[in-house]
Amino acid sequence: MIIRHWMDSPIFTYGRLREWRIFTRRRGDTPNAETGEVCNEINTYGRAVVIPGVTTEPATYAGEVVCMGVASGQGLLHLGDKKTTLRAGTTFFIPAGLRHRFQNTGDAELEFIFSRRSPGPSDSRAFACHHWSEDRHKNSWGSPMQGHWNHVPRGPGAGVLIADIPPRKFSHPHNHPPTIDEIWYVNKGLGWHWMRREYHVQSPGYALWLDPSELHSLMNPGDENLEFIYCASADNWTRAQAQKKPEKQPSTPPGLVTALEQKFSALAAAYRHTGLSVFGIDQNIEEVEKIIEALKKA
Repeated sequence: MIIRHWMDSPIFTYGRLREWRIFTRRRGDTPNAETGEVCNEINTYGRAVVIPGVTTEPATYAGEVVCMGVASGQGLLHLGDKKTTLRAGTTFFIPAGLRHRFQNTGDAELEFIFSRRSPGPSDSRAFACHHWSEDRHKNSWGSPMQGHWNHVPRGPGAGVLIADIPPRKFSHPHNHPPTIDEIWYVNKGLGWHWMRREYHVQSPGYALWLDPSELHSLMNPGDENLEFIYCASADNWTRAQAQKKPEKQPSTPPGLVTALEQKFSALAAAYRHTGLSVFGIDQNIEEVEKIIEALKKA
C-alpha cells in the first residue's frame, strides 16, 4: 500500500481551479511511492478546489473521462445551458469531450476528490450525477449493492463512491483482480488500513493506493463514523475477461465424479469458513460446481 496526503502532492493551477495531484499513472511496471506514479489505469487522481465566489473557465478532456466526488462545500456544475447542483456527498461522471465548468456558490471552498482516465468498456457515455442519500444501485439479482461487512456504500456512485464504517467496526478482508486501481480517501474520522502484517493510520486528507492482489481491510477504531471516498478502475481486467475464450472440458473417467464432488465440496466449505474474500476463488467455486453438475448429467 502507498499512502499520501494531498498537502504533500504537487499543485497545479489552471482555469481558476486548484488541483493537487496525489497519484498519477506509473511509467514502468512497478509503482513509485516517492513520485506518486502508482496507478495502472488512472491517469490522474487528486484533490481539487474552487474558492468562494469563483467560476472556473470552461474545460474539456477529449481523451479522458472525469469522475468526481464532492468532499465539502456547495456549488453548480455548468454543462452548456444546464446547471447541476453540487453539495457534499454528490458524485458525478463526465464523459470524454463534454465541456464543463464549476461555480462555487457557498462561503467555503468547494472541494472535490477526482480521477481522470481513458474511457473504458465499463463506462457509460452519458453524464451521471447522484447524491449519497439516493437509493443504492442494484446488483444483477435486483438487490441493493452491499459493501464488505460493515463497509457500507451510502448511495449510488458515478465513478467514485461515498461510503462509511461505523465506530469500532471493520470491513471484510478481501482482494481484487490484477491491474485494478483502488484508492481510498478518508474524508471524516480516523481509519486503520490493514494489509498483510502491517497497517497504516489513515486520517482525513490521506489517500491510499492498494496493490490489488493483497488482502486488505479498512478499520474504524474510533467512536465516530468513518467516512471515505472510494475510487476504482478495472478496465484492463474487464477487457481481458471479455476476450477470454471458454476452455474445452476433458472427458471424465466413470466413477470419479462422485469422489470429485465430495472432495471439492469439503474444500469449498473450508474456504468459506475462513470468512475471507479472495478474488477469483468465489467465482471459480461457482464455475467448478457448474462443471460438476454438467458431468453428472453427461
